[in-house]
Amino acid sequence: MSALRSRRPRYRRRALDSERRTVTLIRALLGFESVLYSVLTPILPHYAHVFGASKPAIGVLTASYPAGMLPGSLLGGWIATRTGVRRTTVIGLLLFTASIVAFGFGSEIVVLDGLRFVQGFACGCIWGGGLAWVIAISPRDRRGEMLGSVFAAAIFGTLIGPVLGTIAVTTGTGFVFACVGGVSLALTAWTLQHPEPPRAALGAGAPLGVLARDGRIALGCWVILLEACVIGATGTLLPLRLSHFGAADVAIGITFVLASLLALLVNPAMGRLADRRGIALTLTIGLGGTAVLLALLPLPRSPLPLAALTVLMLGGPLTACALPAISIVTDAIERVGAALAFGSMLFNLAWATGETIGAPAATNLSQATSDAVPLAALAAVMLATLAISRRLTRRWSPPAADRQASRRESPPR
Repeated sequence: MSALRSRRPRYRRRALDSERRTVTLIRALLGFESVLYSVLTPILPHYAHVFGASKPAIGVLTASYPAGMLPGSLLGGWIATRTGVRRTTVIGLLLFTASIVAFGFGSEIVVLDGLRFVQGFACGCIWGGGLAWVIAISPRDRRGEMLGSVFAAAIFGTLIGPVLGTIAVTTGTGFVFACVGGVSLALTAWTLQHPEPPRAALGAGAPLGVLARDGRIALGCWVILLEACVIGATGTLLPLRLSHFGAADVAIGITFVLASLLALLVNPAMGRLADRRGIALTLTIGLGGTAVLLALLPLPRSPLPLAALTVLMLGGPLTACALPAISIVTDAIERVGAALAFGSMLFNLAWATGETIGAPAATNLSQATSDAVPLAALAAVMLATLAISRRLTRRWSPPAADRQASRRESPPR
């Protein structure tokens, strides 16, 4: 009996070590993908100058990446449910390797549009596999915290991306992106060293009709879409606006680095807050705070206050939207017994749709009117979403006493 007791803690420790190694891998993969997503921000004014591209053309280049995520998410979800999350992730990394190296040597904006589309396709596979992998191994009562740590790694990637983009502008895109391709191959080899999670942990069938009628899934996907729309719009308008007021490319890069650094600190805290206090408070902070800051963005007429407001908006309350939204979607999917890969697929589809709409819609509306119009419209939609979500989450959320009792009764892992 004593030997059996000593074996159990050792087995438990091994399982925890395996989970930690897997979470570390997914953090690295999503952080890497985020580097490639955000690398374009300081390069946009450079491409606008070199190719003589208009503001709508730059919006198309920005939107090509999330547009590729749409079919990539669907394919990634399909592969993950049939052959596993690891193979899905590896396919995404190999596509990334080929497209990012070619992107560094692209000499026409149409070619760059196509290559960014392929990179977005690869992103759908990486996030589809990686996110389902993490959700499958996460204890329910710590899911917000673990997702927060993974999203923090992705945010750290957006911290590195503008730095890499600034280096690419100053030293040459060909050499920099060829080096990134080598890193992608190394990550592929590392991924192949990790085993697939148990099939039971990933869920089973996918009653799509039930998922389509679930109001929680609709709300969660809408909040994710809206956050992505804000990021797509501001990620295109604000670099151009900063450049218009005289900010140098390096200063624009530093602005987005600081925003990512702030988000890196805020995101895990928001995950813990969602676990302890529920999703309603976190959504209120995210939607309400972001709406206020969006409405203030058109007011500054010099680069420094505009940069400060940009950092606060992108790195602060906006980070409180995705975590509760994906928790809503995941809980609903688990309740009907669908595969977890469908949760990550829905997350990716909603995110990609928002970014695909956000950048070109904002730039076209801005060119026809002014930057204030799309920013104010997004603020109004966020406030309307907040009003609806508060009513719905009050009806869905258990009382605080029940949540605390559930946490006390949860067995330790």
